Amino acid sequence: MHREQEDGKVVTHLSREEVRSGASTHVTRYVLGISLVLIVIVFALLLATGFFTTARTGADQSHVANTAEADGG
Repeated sequence: MHREQEDGKVVTHLSREEVRSGASTHVTRYVLGISLVLIVIVFALLLATGFFTTARTGADQSHVANTAEADGG
């Protein structure tokens, strides 16, 4: 940071890093990319292991039985 006088006014000049309060290292881009890849892998593993499948319960069987009785069978 340095100050100069231009047209009778004191002007403060800041560098790009001083204005941004840090350096531009593009770390955020890598964190987002790696996180996205990990989420896709975890989701694929959950699908492969059958985590999202619904277990058949007794309620499913009673619904089928009631339909058969309603048809007169």
